[in-house]
Parts: sequence; structure tokens; C-alpha cells
Amino acid sequence: MKQIGITGPMGSGKSFICSIFNEEFGIPVFDSDAEAKACYAEPAVRTAVRNAFGAEVVLPDGTVNLKELSRIVFADASRLERLNSIVHPAVMRRYREWAGQQAGAPYTLFESAIIYECGLAHLFDAVIRISCPESLSIARVKARNGWDEGTIRQRLQKQNGDANPEESAATTFIIRHDSTLPLEQSRKALLPQLTRIHSGIIFLPMHNNPDKPTLH
Repeated sequence: MKQIGITGPMGSGKSFICSIFNEEFGIPVFDSDAEAKACYAEPAVRTAVRNAFGAEVVLPDGTVNLKELSRIVFADASRLERLNSIVHPAVMRRYREWAGQQAGAPYTLFESAIIYECGLAHLFDAVIRISCPESLSIARVKARNGWDEGTIRQRLQKQNGDANPEESAATTFIIRHDSTLPLEQSRKALLPQLTRIHSGIIFLPMHNNPDKPTLH
């Protein structure tokens, strides 16, 4: 089974596009952001986060204070890298277990905003990048999360794989998602692009990569 990464900055429409792949083509989607949040419930991850960032990131009930943790790491690149080194191995373990249960699917999608930034592109048979004007990404995140523009820009700076030509060269397919139409109309407008990419993936040879996650 082929393993495909799909990436793009926050507000680019990753989850929306993944839902189309799932509903139209039956492709299973692994939401790495949701799984990362679930990892904080694992005792080993909680302990490592507390040891790395202090008791202030743990709430009285023992759960991780994600708001405080985000405030800390998005203000300091080295601390964000430290957090990623704790959480990403747990996410990839969950991914391997999940992907191993998707027998019969022609490929899976691994959805993440930071495939390039975390050096994960080589793990996949192909990478799909979603291209979207930054102004539109900001507007979408404002409407969805209610965040101020400064906070959004700070986070977008950590998701800037396009700025690295070496990493961007790993992209196999590009989806242009600059529509401001209502969702159902956007879906219809995107479908021809996604259909072409789906067909391209079906005929794409699998990589014989020793670093590629082994499915169990």
C-alpha cells in the first residue's frame, strides 16, 4: 500500500481536501494534528513534556495545558523542536499501527502541516502540497479559530516549507486552493484537480525506501 503525505500551512484547507479524498475515493486519512493532541494523554509523553517544560504546562488534573505549551514553544524555535522530538515519535507509532489496519486501500493520506519542517517527506511514496495565498489562510483561520493576525502569522512562520527549495522539491503533486466560494461550490471546483491527482497516485510506483514506516 502506498503512503502519501499531504501538507500545507494552517488555513490552506487540508482537512477539507482530505475529506473529499475520503468521501469521493474512499481514501483513509490520518489526522496527525488530532493524533498529536491525543498523545498528550499518554503517561510517557506527559512526563516527558513536564520534564522538558516545567510544571506550569500541567493542569491540576494532570493533563497538559496545551494553550500554555503552545505559547511557550511558538515563541522559541528551540523549544518547539524539543516538543516535536517528544511528540512526533508517538505520532508516528500511532500512524504505523493505524496504517497497518487499512488493508485494501490503494493508499493512505498522512495529513500534517509540518511534513517538510520535520524532515518527514522522504518517508512517503509521494507528497501533496496545498498551495494557498497567505492572506486567504489568515482569513480562514481568523474565521475558524478567532485568533488575532499576529498569532496566526507567528504560527505560519513555523509552517513555511515553501521557503526551503530542497524540501519543496520533494513535492509530487500541488493542489491550488484559493477559492473563496461556499464549501459545496469549492468542493465541486476542487474535484477535477483531486481526481487527476488520485489517478496519478494510483499509477505511481511505490518507493523502496528503508526509512519508510513499516506497517504492522
